[in-house]
Amino acid sequence: MDTKPDKEPNFDASAGKKQAELLRRRETKRLLPHLPVWRDYRAWFSSCIVHTLLFVSIAFVWQPRSRGTGDTVERPIGIALVRPSNDKDEYFLTGGAAAQRPENSTQTSSAAAAAVVDGAGPPVSVNELLSDLVGSEGAATRTGDPANGTGEGLAGLGTGTSGTASGTAKSTASFMGLKGSGTSFVYVLDRSASMLEFDGAPMRYAKRELLKSIQSLSDKNQFQIVFYNEAPGSLNPGTAGGRLLQANELNRDRATRFVQAIAPQGGTEHIPGLKMGLSFSPDVVFFLTDAAEPAMSESQLLEIQSRAERSLTTIHTIQFNRGPETNDGGWIRDLAEMNRGTYRYVDILTIE
Repeated sequence: MDTKPDKEPNFDASAGKKQAELLRRRETKRLLPHLPVWRDYRAWFSSCIVHTLLFVSIAFVWQPRSRGTGDTVERPIGIALVRPSNDKDEYFLTGGAAAQRPENSTQTSSAAAAAVVDGAGPPVSVNELLSDLVGSEGAATRTGDPANGTGEGLAGLGTGTSGTASGTAKSTASFMGLKGSGTSFVYVLDRSASMLEFDGAPMRYAKRELLKSIQSLSDKNQFQIVFYNEAPGSLNPGTAGGRLLQANELNRDRATRFVQAIAPQGGTEHIPGLKMGLSFSPDVVFFLTDAAEPAMSESQLLEIQSRAERSLTTIHTIQFNRGPETNDGGWIRDLAEMNRGTYRYVDILTIE
């Protein structure tokens, strides 16, 4: 019996290729199941771009609301302390350098109240505090007679600046042989511990000459006193706002008590003292120191000159030292000559 071989099945080449590709993909997925396909990468990438743009848009559009004083100039912050006196309450702004108190414990309460020469700053009245907080436009108007040195708040508050006193002609003030012409005068004196040498003769002499100069001022003049060591302090109600005192009898008496209560101590920093003196915008500054060191650099001298030029302030300088003068005065002379002033040397061995 003839038998015919079975008919060979048709073999589809394309189907075989698809089957092989399918097997290859399954094997690859089995061996590397953690690798995403390119479609997953594109989705992840697109999501990152979309969310990044969204966050940037929100950050650009959203603006925090400002609170408080907005764009006003920054002001120093401190604590106001009250010190009762016989006629009124005086307020002191604390902060800054550590307080430095006079060493003489037998001083009267009025002298202690006047002798505010520490880093806590000078005393101011309630109106002064309100004026600083709300600005000049919202401050209450002071009453009284400025010509007589009286007014609401602290007595003897001068409201004029350099050359602005009504009907006041220029006069001449003399301090340790140096003469200054103007209507307003500020005395800036070193009160560091070195002024106690030779049994305190330098400080006694400086105080005596200072009070003599202040007593010679006319009632139409204005003045202020700054004593400094590491930090400056002025006779109340000295502030950085350019307040001067009328040179009336009341304020001359206050100045006497203030000066007598000063006790030399500490180191020496010239720049803060000079800056406080110039902040009152006077016609003349009398500057006294016994410390050639630390010396003022050229840049510091130029800074002081620039400040003095703003108010056309003349600066006269006096240097204390022991023995005959051995140099030309160095930076202390330069300070005077750069500001239309005169320099004087005083040998402390010759004073009493």
